[in-house]
Amino acid sequence: MKSATRAWDLANILDSAPAGVKILSLDCFDTLLWRNMNLPADLFADLGLPGGGMEARIWGETRARRTVPYRDGRSEVTIDEIYANMLPAATPQERGAAVERELAAEAAHCYGFAPTRDLMAEAKRRGLKVIIVSDTYLSEPRLRALITAAAGEEVAGMIDRIFCSCEYGVGKGGGLFTHVLAELGASPGTILHVGDNQMADQTAPDKLGIHSVHLRQFDAESDQRLRQEASIASLIDPTTRVTVPAWQPHRPQVALRRDDSGAAVLGHDVLGPLMTGFADWLREEVAAQDAATGKPTKLLFLLRDGFLPAHAFAARHPDLAARTLQVEISRFTAAAASFTDAAAIERCVLPEIHVGSLPVFARQLLLDRDEATKLGRLTKPQFAKAITDPARVRHIVRRSGEFRERLFAYLAAHGVERGDSVMLVDLGYNGSVQNFLGPVLESELGLTVTGRYLLLRETIRSGHDKSGFIDHRNHDLKLLHALSESIALIEQVCTVAQGSVVDYRKDGTPVRKAVGVKGAQSAMRDAIQSACLDYVAHADTGVVKPAASDNAEARRRMCVAILARLLFLPMASEVALFADFAHDVNLGTDDMLQMLDRDAAAKGLRRRGLFYIKNAARMYLPGELRDHGLPINLSIFASRRFGLDFRKQDFDVGAIPLPVMLMDASGEHVVVDVDAVPTVDGYYQALIPVGECRYTAGIQLGRIAEWVQVEEASFHEVEQFLDAKGEEEGRPATMILEAMAEAAPGLHRCEGEASFVLVPPPAVTAKGAAMLLSFVFRPVVTRAKAAAGARVAA
Repeated sequence: MKSATRAWDLANILDSAPAGVKILSLDCFDTLLWRNMNLPADLFADLGLPGGGMEARIWGETRARRTVPYRDGRSEVTIDEIYANMLPAATPQERGAAVERELAAEAAHCYGFAPTRDLMAEAKRRGLKVIIVSDTYLSEPRLRALITAAAGEEVAGMIDRIFCSCEYGVGKGGGLFTHVLAELGASPGTILHVGDNQMADQTAPDKLGIHSVHLRQFDAESDQRLRQEASIASLIDPTTRVTVPAWQPHRPQVALRRDDSGAAVLGHDVLGPLMTGFADWLREEVAAQDAATGKPTKLLFLLRDGFLPAHAFAARHPDLAARTLQVEISRFTAAAASFTDAAAIERCVLPEIHVGSLPVFARQLLLDRDEATKLGRLTKPQFAKAITDPARVRHIVRRSGEFRERLFAYLAAHGVERGDSVMLVDLGYNGSVQNFLGPVLESELGLTVTGRYLLLRETIRSGHDKSGFIDHRNHDLKLLHALSESIALIEQVCTVAQGSVVDYRKDGTPVRKAVGVKGAQSAMRDAIQSACLDYVAHADTGVVKPAASDNAEARRRMCVAILARLLFLPMASEVALFADFAHDVNLGTDDMLQMLDRDAAAKGLRRRGLFYIKNAARMYLPGELRDHGLPINLSIFASRRFGLDFRKQDFDVGAIPLPVMLMDASGEHVVVDVDAVPTVDGYYQALIPVGECRYTAGIQLGRIAEWVQVEEASFHEVEQFLDAKGEEEGRPATMILEAMAEAAPGLHRCEGEASFVLVPPPAVTAKGAAMLLSFVFRPVVTRAKAAAGARVAA
C-alpha cells in the first residue's frame, strides 16, 4: 500500500491495506483531533496567565521534561507534572484549577477531523478494531474525555483502546508501540497505523514491522503560507500569541484541496476563506439593516469588483440570493451623476487635482470635447477656478441631471424601487461610489442607503452609513492604510471580464468601455474565482462539528492575516500568477497599468537601497521584490504597518570612501572622500554635492577598483531627494569615461588608478537650488583584491 496520503484521500486507505490487518491505529492530535489555530502552543495564549500564556506554559513543560527523566527515569511527563514545575509556589488546588482551565481550552479549540472519522467508520464496517496511540501529557481518561467533547460521543464510541505516552513513560519513537503490541497481544502485521508525524507515526512503527501511512496534512507551500499567516497576525495585532491564539479555522479546507496549481491554491486557500468571512459578516449586517428599516434589504454588489463577492455571497447564503443584485456603477458614473451644484463639483475635483489629469477631470465633469480641450490647456489653479464659473456650473449640473436619470433607469431595470432599503457592497476601500451617489439616491429616490465593504479606510469621515469587514472598529488606521496600498491585487481577482461602465442609455442599458485585459488574464482570473467558489461551497466540510472557538471574531482575525500575508509576503507561485496582469484605472479612460514590473523595482532597490521601500508608490511592491528575500518584504510591511520614521541616514552603514575631485569653472579643485553606502547586491550609492550646478565631479573609480559596474548617475535637488521620495528619478547625468574600457553594457575595466568618470553639472536647474549627484556603482574587483591575486600568481 502507499506509504503517504493527503487528507482528501484518507478515508480510502483501507482499500489498499495489506491482507491480515485487523487493527486501525491512529495518532490523536493533528490526525483525529485538530486545533482551531496554527500551532499547538497557540492554545496556551488562551490560558489567562500574566504576561501571556505561551512562554510560561512552554517554559513549564521544558522544565518538567528536563527534571522528570533524572528523577523518575521516564522520558514522558504528565500535565500535572508540567504545572507543578510551572507553578511551584501554587497550592495543589490552584494547580488543579490551572490544569482544568487548560483542559477546558483544549475542548473549546479542538474539533474532530471528518476524514479521520470517516476512516474510523469504514474500519468498523470492515470489522477492525480502532485504537489511539498518542504522544501526550494527558492520561487516557482525560484524552478520551477530550475526544468526546471535541468530536462527539459517536466518534469516541468507535475507539476500543487509547494508549497515552505519559502513562507508559515513553513516546512513540522511544518504545510506546512495543507496549501497544504487548497489551493487545497482536503481531505487528495486523496493525495499520496512521499519523501526521513522519518520525513518530511512520519511522517508529515501521521498525517494528507495523504497517504505516503518513498523513500529509499540507503540502510544503501551504504549510509555509499558514506559518506566515500566523506570524503576520502577530504584527497586525500584538495581542496575537500573547493573549489570543493565531486563529486558523480554514485549515481543514486547505488540507482537503485536491488541485495544487497556482490559480487553484490562490483561489481556494486565500480568496476562499476571505470571501467566506466577508459573506458571513454581510449576512449579519443585512439582518441588522432589515431590523432597523423594517424592509428587506437589497444588496447592490458594485460591478466590476463586486463580481466575485456577489457570487460568493449567493453561494454561501442561497436563501438571500434573490436579494443579491449585481449593478454596474463605477466611480466614474457615480461621480458623473452627483453634480447637483458647485459644491458637489468642487468635492469631486479639488481634493485630487494636484495629482490628477485635467483631461480626465474634464471627461468626469461631462464637458464636450472642444471645451475639455480648451480647459486642458489651463494651469491647475486656472482649471479649478474655471469649473466653478456659474455658466459652466449650470451646464455641468444639467448634464449630470440627465446622466442621473439614465442611471436611475438602469437601477429600476435591475429591481431597485423608490423607497427601497439598499446596501452598496464593494471591496472598498474608501466607498467613493457611496460618497458620490448615496446623497442623490436618498434625496431623489427616497432610498435608505448603506455601504458595506471588505476593507474600509476612509481618509475623511464622510458621515455616511458605512462599515467594513476590516475597518477602524478593530484596526488602527496605519494598518488599514497599509492594506489598502496594494488592494488593486484583490480587485483584479474579484472583477468580471467586461469593460467598465461609462454611461447609460435612456432605457438604462449600460454603455461600457472596451475590455482592455488580455484573454490569458481573464482565463487565469476565471480559474482563481472558480477555486474560490469551490472553497465557499465546501467551507463547512472537513469537521465533525466546529470548534467552540470557531466564531466570527476568530474568522475575522484569520481573514485579516490572510489578506496581509498575500499583500506583503506573497509566495513565488502567487507572484508568477500576477506577472502579466494589467490593471484598469477605471476613471472613464482606457489607461491600463502593469501590475508588476520586477525590473523597475529591482532597479529602484539597487539605486536607493532599503530607503527605496519607504515611499515607493508602486502597485504591488512586495510582489516585485519578493525574489530579494523575506527580510525586504518584512521591512516593507513593518514600515507601512507602523509608519516607522526611518530616514535615509538611518540606512547609511558600511560605507566605503570614494575619492572625488570637485572642479569649478575657474579651474579650482578639491579632492574629497565621499561616503559610498551599500544598497543591495554589492552596489553602492555615493551622494556627491555639486552646489548650485557649480561643480564638475571627477569620480576616481580607478583608485578603488579594477573592474566596476556603473548603474546610475543622476542629479537631484538636495531638499527634494532627502525629503523622502525614495523612488525619485532625477535628471540623467552625462558621463565622460577616462582610461576606462567598457567590456559589457555598464561593466568597465579601469586601466589604472588614474581611471575616472567625469560628470559635468546639469545645464539647467531651479534658481538657487542646491544639487547633488547620485552615483551608483558596483566594485566587481577591488584594487586590494586585484593586488592580492597578482601576489598569489607571482
